[in-house]
Amino acid sequence: MKNTEVDAANPDIPSNRGQAMSSGDVVIETLTEKIQRQDRFIAELQAELQRARQASVDAMLGQLRLHEAVLLYVGQDVDNFAQQIAENFGSDVARAVSNSLFVLDNAPVPSEVREAIRKATNHGMNRW
Repeated sequence: MKNTEVDAANPDIPSNRGQAMSSGDVVIETLTEKIQRQDRFIAELQAELQRARQASVDAMLGQLRLHEAVLLYVGQDVDNFAQQIAENFGSDVARAVSNSLFVLDNAPVPSEVREAIRKATNHGMNRW
């Protein structure tokens, strides 16, 4: 690609000052610049989406707790669960979920009660 100046009045079109550019070169350079701007815009939108997703998850989980509703993990591999959440939704969402997650295996009840809860929930597949 040729090293050209950009016209201050119209930054989308390279200036011909200093050297002659063919119309094909101008088109290629203009399209390249537009693609780069679009790539930056897409990256900004992705970052904004991630921030909004995080804020939404935090707000939702906070509201659940305020209304005495809790997220209870009844499985037996919480580390794998957290890893799957991180892979699917990102580490910020996984961290928010983990911070609000109650883990049945950590409950201060006998193991027979834990198993009864797992059975009653059908390992998370039943709702009452």
